Amino acid sequence: MDESQLRKKVLAGKKTERVVFAASEEMKASLETVAEEKCMSLSALMTSLAMEEILANKELFEEVKR
Repeated sequence: MDESQLRKKVLAGKKTERVVFAASEEMKASLETVAEEKCMSLSALMTSLAMEEILANKELFEEVKR
């Protein structure tokens, strides 16, 4: 599976799940600053960061496909 196929698979479909994690006020404020600088929402920034990590580890998903 190439990166574009993996990206489509992961990002496609209705968003029904939520991921919740604890963050300090400083971390949240820092992420909001980065998101604002990139003209994107905090949610979009976090999705982008998560997608980068998924693509960096795409070999994990190749094994599942076999």
